[in-house]
Amino acid sequence: MPNIAGIDIGGTKISGAVINDGKIVSEVLSAKTPYTTQAIFNEVFQIVEKFKRDYELSAIAVATAGAVNNENSKIISSTGNLPSGYPDFPIKEEFEKKFDLFTFVENDANAAAYAEYKVGAAQGYPNTVAVTLGTGIGGGIIVNGRLLRGKSGAAAEIGHLIFGVNKKRPCTCGYYDCFECLASGTGYLITAKEMAGSEKSFAGSILKDKNIEDLTTYDIISELKKEDEFCTAVHNRWELYLTAGFISLANIFDPDVIVLSGGMGQFVNIKKIETEVNKQIVTTPLKILPAKAGNYAGMIGASLLAEEKLLTK
Repeated sequence: MPNIAGIDIGGTKISGAVINDGKIVSEVLSAKTPYTTQAIFNEVFQIVEKFKRDYELSAIAVATAGAVNNENSKIISSTGNLPSGYPDFPIKEEFEKKFDLFTFVENDANAAAYAEYKVGAAQGYPNTVAVTLGTGIGGGIIVNGRLLRGKSGAAAEIGHLIFGVNKKRPCTCGYYDCFECLASGTGYLITAKEMAGSEKSFAGSILKDKNIEDLTTYDIISELKKEDEFCTAVHNRWELYLTAGFISLANIFDPDVIVLSGGMGQFVNIKKIETEVNKQIVTTPLKILPAKAGNYAGMIGASLLAEEKLLTK
């Protein structure tokens, strides 16, 4: 199988490795994401140049934050933690001109979902919803073994399912009451601060002497183990939001499985939520599983997709 230079461009970190048939076969190189578009790609160019010297490469696969067009050639919109000019950079064109290697670009959450389907927790499940729970909420959707991309390539923005119309909590997308601003790590902390100001249990909490504005997600998670009533109430509210989101996703896509990844995914009571979801959905029962593809799922998934394109050219 071909060696592919896999690159993952995130808002805070760039990572790269040589990947063959879904397996990392080189060291993983990392760098802090610079503040300008040209500086980002200069950093990526250096990584690819090193891999090209040391390995016989057949392609470059780029997983990136932001929506990617259906031609898998460039970003059509980027997230707030990437430079404003980022979507204007012709990634495929520039990489192919510089390295004379077939280049494939995919959204990082889509790529991670595909990695879970091909080599991770969702192997054998052709209908999969992958949910990344971190500072925000990302997702990718596999339908009948194919990545769902939509008319423009921007499908599966599951973090922006709307939970209400009363405009109670603003979201980074510019609207209100999205799945992301309720059930992400950021949403978890907002909920904790709101509840600290309204729940009587906060007065008896281990955290009662802490300034509400100084509360952190870590504070709540760490006190859960001590069965703190307030922290337990915050966590239960968060899992209620997660459950509602998963029910919506299940009713729309009727998946075999929902796969959870991301930093906040490790704190989810998966069996509890799976039971609740299956009680309430109108579609057939599903499984909820922790992700297995690891921290480099984005570049692995992008390389697998690039490999398929390469082999059918």
